[in-house]
Amino acid sequence: MILIRGAPSAGRAGRRRDATIVRSTGNLTATLVFIIVLLVVLDRLGAVSIPFMVQWWPFLVTPAATALGATTIAFVVGFVIAVPLGLVRAYGPDVVRRKAPASVVVAPLYGLTTGYVEAIRGTPAFVQILLISAAATRAFTGLPNVELWAGVLALTVNTIGYQAEVFRAGFQSVGQGQVDAAKSIGMRPTQIFVYITLPQSLRIILLPLTNEWIGLFKASALLWYVAVRELMWAGNYLGYTQVHPIEAFFLVAFFYLLIIIPLSRGVSYLERKKRIPGLGVPEPTRPRRAGPRPAASPAAPGP
Repeated sequence: MILIRGAPSAGRAGRRRDATIVRSTGNLTATLVFIIVLLVVLDRLGAVSIPFMVQWWPFLVTPAATALGATTIAFVVGFVIAVPLGLVRAYGPDVVRRKAPASVVVAPLYGLTTGYVEAIRGTPAFVQILLISAAATRAFTGLPNVELWAGVLALTVNTIGYQAEVFRAGFQSVGQGQVDAAKSIGMRPTQIFVYITLPQSLRIILLPLTNEWIGLFKASALLWYVAVRELMWAGNYLGYTQVHPIEAFFLVAFFYLLIIIPLSRGVSYLERKKRIPGLGVPEPTRPRRAGPRPAASPAAPGP
């Protein structure tokens, strides 16, 4: 009879998944408890007024929806545009190096894409918002909500540069052996991209894309400077018209946490579920407790 080491049971995998959920819930609960305790202590010391925060928190709901909507629109549009830019960034140098016929088009396109990405990543988002908002409001004077749409455009321009680099890294992380194998069975470049490169790269870059969305959402706070009525504008208006700036910005921070923390936890769980073994950064594992090894499962006797 031959003994072989058994694979981890489904029950063990389920226990690990449950432990992850419990750990995430515990972290979220600890954050919430910390905020509540801090507010109670500050209220007792007279530094903040909890009744004021309870009374005025609905005032921030519409500005929060505005910030969330502006960020989501900018991110989705940026996603669509960043995919082809990431392709150019990932494969453009190889096309030019091989002196393929397409290099006549790809070479200048790669140069323009690289220049755009470097310009966006090398300048502050605040400067980009001021420049685009000033140009848009001057060009479209009298257009309803021109400040809001100028802010959305500025966020879109910003996130395209960062998402393009995320996609470049994702495309280049897919093994060349898979691409060569696909070519050997007659798949066209478009089919290789749609069925092999894109699905795998999306699973690899799920967390970086989420971090980009979170960073973009926090960058939307800069839109208050160009008269967009989002969360930061609401906190500033409420704090200094009602003479409670500390409470107002506590409410602003609460709304950011209320949106960002559940999103980041949910995406982290999804990323663990969809992780491709051997690609990306492996999840750290806990050291095995001391004790006897689990008994090996006996294999079925051979003929």
